[in-house]
Amino acid sequence: MKNILTILFLLLFSFSFSQNITFEEILNLKSKNQSEVKKYLKNKEWEIMHQHYSKELKFGDIRFAFDNKNPDKQIPLFITFYHEANDFTKNRIEFVLSDKEKFDKYLIQFKSLDFKYVDTKNDVNQTVETYQNETTTIQVTIMPVDNYYGKQQTFYKFYIIDNNYKRTEYKF
Repeated sequence: MKNILTILFLLLFSFSFSQNITFEEILNLKSKNQSEVKKYLKNKEWEIMHQHYSKELKFGDIRFAFDNKNPDKQIPLFITFYHEANDFTKNRIEFVLSDKEKFDKYLIQFKSLDFKYVDTKNDVNQTVETYQNETTTIQVTIMPVDNYYGKQQTFYKFYIIDNNYKRTEYKF
């Protein structure tokens, strides 16, 4: 009995560690301001890789990584939060994975939500599928890339935007 409980505990621990953040949690970041996103992800042990702000603080982005010292355990590789002032309809979230099994887990979580398939576009070496619900559009991109050694690696990207998102044209 002790062995069974120990095995169950280890499986639960390894699954919870590898699934540090769910798709729905990432999706909910879109409706937060930058300080709320920082606080939320820091509490889940994500580190800021870099931040960028315009001089006028009109827009910016913050990229987070989980356990940056051990890339094999990163889920996803990184999360990027794009923002413009306090206009939440301009918030965008991008997260990228490099592990097919982990991507499939996020895809299952994503498909359990109320998003409808819109279309598929095939660009050079990548496929982009678009899904929407009443308020949000999600683009799922599969990108095979050759690395320095001529070996191919595939990256999986989720890009989450508001359905009414319009790119702001800034004049400098």
